[in-house]
Amino acid sequence: MATIRDVAKAAGVSVATVSHVINGSRFVADDTRKRVLNAIRDLNYRRDGIARSLRRNKTGTIGVMISDITNPYFSDLVRGIEDTIYARNDGHYFILCNTDEDPEKERLYLDVLQEKRVEGMIVAPAGGNEQAFRDTIDFGVPIVFVDRVLEGVEVDSVRVNNREAAHAIVSHVISHGRRRVALAHAKLDADSIVDRVEGYKDALREAGMTFDPAHVRTSRSSVEDAHREGLSLLTASPRPDAVFCTNNFMTLGIMQAIADLGLNCPDDVAVVGFDDFPWTTAFHPHLTVVSQPSYEIGCAAVRLLFNRIAGDRASPPVRMVMDADLIIRESCGAPGETGGQAASETACL
Repeated sequence: MATIRDVAKAAGVSVATVSHVINGSRFVADDTRKRVLNAIRDLNYRRDGIARSLRRNKTGTIGVMISDITNPYFSDLVRGIEDTIYARNDGHYFILCNTDEDPEKERLYLDVLQEKRVEGMIVAPAGGNEQAFRDTIDFGVPIVFVDRVLEGVEVDSVRVNNREAAHAIVSHVISHGRRRVALAHAKLDADSIVDRVEGYKDALREAGMTFDPAHVRTSRSSVEDAHREGLSLLTASPRPDAVFCTNNFMTLGIMQAIADLGLNCPDDVAVVGFDDFPWTTAFHPHLTVVSQPSYEIGCAAVRLLFNRIAGDRASPPVRMVMDADLIIRESCGAPGETGGQAASETACL
């Protein structure tokens, strides 16, 4: 088993410097601190004493890592985090990091947040850093995942049942006579997107329809890339008569492609997707969507995290699954939907 002297030797520093990094008892230059933290991780230095020291030296800081604050889903989620932390009125604040779905950037921020000695983290993981997250937990930092989870990383989590919600919305559009339902999905290493794709396939199978790879387009999670793929998809023959989009950026890109091609939604192509924001009813047709409780997910994540900080860190993970609603409007081509009061039915029970 590695000792503090082993860590000091690997990092090329004194035992006292390692102690200062662990306890935050004296200023240590950034490059030196990083060498020490890397040595601790590489040697799997145990860490019980580290965890105790981190708990003794509370910083009042929570780390939050999401993929993109410009995505309205995450903007709402972060607002929920902020409001809930602020309402505690106990001196806590949070540091926000955008990973841009980049595992290397995420790994960098993991190190930065540990250097800042955060008391806990709320993370929408980009994927690919499973061991780094396990190391962070071993280091004594509790983590709550939001929106998606990582296999083999045992932490609390808050999300919706993405597979069931996708199945519900695709089944709905099929029930209104659409037989060539295409898929536009974001190229993300996130189980939330994987589950939505599986829900789409479930709905096709249930309806006796065949999954057709020619009706699938994948792009970065951006409006521009989704628009380009939408032009390709909607000029194919035979043209799809409906498109299921796995997130709001994909939906916007597909709607732009429909407009640019002079097509009509929903008469020529129905469109359904994920996330309900003010802009989904700001133009015609009003969009049929799965509405996720993103603000409430942020609030719940904070409560779970502080429960874990204050309580038993060894108990099994809490896996919270919130309801998502199917909001039926014009874009799915449902008879009688004219953009007035939206019908709503619960997709995730």
